[in-house]
Amino acid sequence: MDASPRPRHRVRSAPADPATPADGRRSVPLPSGPYELCLADLRTRWPGGEVIGFGDTDLVLPQGRRVALLGRSRVGTSALAAVLLGFLDYQGVATLNDVQLRDLADEDVRTVIGLCAHDAHLFDTTIAENVRVARPDAGDDDVARALSRAGVDLPPETGVDDQEVAAGPGRQRIALARALLADLPVLIVDEPDVRPDEDAADAALAELIDAAEGRTLLLIMHRTVVPGAAPILRHVDEVLEI
Repeated sequence: MDASPRPRHRVRSAPADPATPADGRRSVPLPSGPYELCLADLRTRWPGGEVIGFGDTDLVLPQGRRVALLGRSRVGTSALAAVLLGFLDYQGVATLNDVQLRDLADEDVRTVIGLCAHDAHLFDTTIAENVRVARPDAGDDDVARALSRAGVDLPPETGVDDQEVAAGPGRQRIALARALLADLPVLIVDEPDVRPDEDAADAALAELIDAAEGRTLLLIMHRTVVPGAAPILRHVDEVLEI
């Protein structure tokens, strides 16, 4: 487990009310990739809630870096994901190639950063059509390839009301297939593939990480990771507690 890297430089902007939903952004052009995500001195809060600070969680994440964030609080980790996806404004630094996220159009940010949640929303249709929403012009072969890489071994024409699909891991893997089909370079994986058996959970998580090869990963986890003992530590570059 290495020490948290410090940003080489920090971009400052006018103070913002961290409770304000980020719906009035300036449309600065989206920078071209590869993408480096920088987080420093972040504070935010849900409307009506208390300010949430992330302490010393300062990060520079070049393209392809993999970081596990161990959350003391689901409220805090959910807030961090909301900041990165443009649903909450913030104070401090959250930049994509030196441009503050709040200065980018939300739809542009979401062509770079995606969320794979364990409770991802699924539409009342087939698995294939749930994946195709990420790229409506995708062919059947592209959809099947994304599903295979994400570890979804059910037939693409399976309906989402199938019991195997409705379970948390199935939902998250379909969300991962969507992200792979959309070719998103930065992925937030919230509570990845939670299973009661620790060995099975670690094996499933390793498969997920392999599927996202070359992408920046923020793995938000709410389970204890013992330094030097958990197999998942072999698959990430850094572990931080937030």
